[in-house]
Amino acid sequence: MKQFLNDRLPFDGVMAHLRKPLPKHINLLFSLGSLAMFLLLLQAATGAFLALSYTPSPDHAYNAVKYISEEVPFGKFVRGLHHWGASAMVIIVFLHLLRVVLYGSYKAPRELTWVFGVLLLLVTLGFGFTGYLLPWDEKAYWATKVGVEISGKAPILGEWVAKILRGGAEVGAVTLSRFYALHTIWLPWMAFALVGIHLFFVRYYGSSGKPNNTAEEMHSGKPFFPDQVFEDVVGMLILFVVLACAALFAPVPLEDVADPTNADYDPRPEWYFLFLFQLLKYFKGPFEILGTFVIPTVGMLLLLFLPFLDRGERKVLWKRPIAMTVTSLCVVAIVGLTILGAASPKRETQEVEQPSQEVQQIPSPEETDTSEEEEDVFDFELTEDELKLPDEEE
Repeated sequence: MKQFLNDRLPFDGVMAHLRKPLPKHINLLFSLGSLAMFLLLLQAATGAFLALSYTPSPDHAYNAVKYISEEVPFGKFVRGLHHWGASAMVIIVFLHLLRVVLYGSYKAPRELTWVFGVLLLLVTLGFGFTGYLLPWDEKAYWATKVGVEISGKAPILGEWVAKILRGGAEVGAVTLSRFYALHTIWLPWMAFALVGIHLFFVRYYGSSGKPNNTAEEMHSGKPFFPDQVFEDVVGMLILFVVLACAALFAPVPLEDVADPTNADYDPRPEWYFLFLFQLLKYFKGPFEILGTFVIPTVGMLLLLFLPFLDRGERKVLWKRPIAMTVTSLCVVAIVGLTILGAASPKRETQEVEQPSQEVQQIPSPEETDTSEEEEDVFDFELTEDELKLPDEEE
């Protein structure tokens, strides 16, 4: 069999490439990229299972999710894996980018590797935003409505983008259909294409290693296969066990079915968008555009073009004071805003004041009719002639 494959495929060449030694001093932080790819595959597998019983229609979406959670064999477990896997993927991708910043691995010649990694972060957040609407419960509907309205406040193209997302004047059936198509077709294609390009650059330039590695140490570590692959697989199994426990013991919440007329509902986004939710509270009126568009856009552009802005010598983060200060401030701001957003009290529902007992109640129509009939029957009012005394009549 091996000879058959060697005659028809570059089997030996691929294996020789996989057995190339990695840099020395590789630690567990270098497995974050493999864990992120594992989570992407897990999301694709669980999403395909959920799609078998889901209908992207406002009349059926909510009942389909309930059917998956309550009646489909292992449906509740798979939905839990998909839900908690999405959160885990955001965390792992964020930590992976942070590790790259920590070791300065985005510097030349790996600028394009970093750029495609940041684009993968955007696609990951896109998965979270588009998948948010699919359960069609109150939380999904109103959080999506607010998110689309925020995107519409961007200058020039904002309203156009909001109309494309909504598919009409309001969030409705067309919106749900478009979000489902983006979540299950467009974004997966983009994700796997970006992963392929990202992996090509990773294998082409090799692992960056630690900044203090010498030229000799960059090619004298353990081989990628089977040593590093084994460590990555162990990490994937541990991560899967954690997600499985979350799916079993922390059920995914499902609120009441979406009610577009419920104006008292206080929308809250998923936790990985809470920092943006909290940021908007500090900008009101004409300054609102700073929180909705300017700060997030500038921050993402700076992140995307970081390798071209920081072209200094490659060192660990604590030996680069400017990079360390900016990175620390950004991480503290994101974590702090997320905590504040999660802890902020929900808006209280306005209740109509009931009249006090001292105020006379207005009688019902039946009571009014009865009283009028009683007045007609028991009318003892005397006329002027009846009030005259007998002497006066004579």
